[in-house]
Amino acid sequence: MKLGFVGFGAQAQENLVPCCQTLPDIEIAAVCDRHPARRQDAMRILETREIHSNPHEMIDRCNMDALIVSCYPTDHYEIATHALEYGLPVFVEKPPAPSSTHLAKMIDLARSRGLTTGVGMNFRYASVTQRLKSLVEDQLSLITLRHFCNKPTSPFWDHTCLLKSFLYSQSIHSLDFLIDLCGPVTHVSTIGENTGTRIVMTILLTFESGASASLLTSNTCPHFVFDFDAITLDRRHITSSALWSMHVSEVGKTYAQNESKRWSDTWSPSPLDSGFTRSGYAGQISEFVSAIRAKRDSTISFASVQPVYICMDTIEEQMANAAQKLTQRAS
Repeated sequence: MKLGFVGFGAQAQENLVPCCQTLPDIEIAAVCDRHPARRQDAMRILETREIHSNPHEMIDRCNMDALIVSCYPTDHYEIATHALEYGLPVFVEKPPAPSSTHLAKMIDLARSRGLTTGVGMNFRYASVTQRLKSLVEDQLSLITLRHFCNKPTSPFWDHTCLLKSFLYSQSIHSLDFLIDLCGPVTHVSTIGENTGTRIVMTILLTFESGASASLLTSNTCPHFVFDFDAITLDRRHITSSALWSMHVSEVGKTYAQNESKRWSDTWSPSPLDSGFTRSGYAGQISEFVSAIRAKRDSTISFASVQPVYICMDTIEEQMANAAQKLTQRAS
């Protein structure tokens, strides 16, 4: 399968392109980037001579089976739409669209053309995530996710709002992780602070499955944190830090020296596992490619992230309403 890449920055060079090169029967047929230095990188790293500066020109002229878009997020919508209109399956890094309205148009266009789509939601396929899903199955009762980071502290991309930038660059990861794990959302409730450069939020989610989740998130942490605690209906406690190792404690299970408390089983990835497998990049690209070959939509399709966009809209609205009430009280 011949893939074209739009965008040859750090994400493409460090993760997406090397990951594709590990998969069988995949060829990087063409690359496009507006920056001359990155085009030079592509010529140095890849065998292809199809190096372009204009994405429309590359789409129209090059022989490709699918397109992967990993450029400046402001351009994702326009490039993906052009590819779909041309008849190409397209995979877009997150965020795939600048708003839920734009995303809905992308979904409708892909469906009308019968084309496979994908979004770069690699956390869904991370090794820890896959094992968590197999452990909890339909038994998940409650999960608390702590997602902390140190950016953005000013609006990203073409957004004028810091909160929207935070949601589209950070919260999209954690909300997608929870929705993919727990299923359709029935209620969202947000409390928090959005003052100056500071964002601190607690987001409560309930799901059709009966499970509930609390997402604690902020841009005030000095480093990236992505930890969870999950409680199941059959009284297991499952924890993980940074999507790396996982610990499982069970009520009534006997461990060493016949002790049943303060012990847990631990899983950690093999040192021989590919980093692309552990981080989920291999899983998401494999799913996209498999869906194209099977002529179906992928499980990471544009439509699959629509519930995440709806949640982000709700959170933004709830935070705006809370800020408005504070202003009214102050006056």
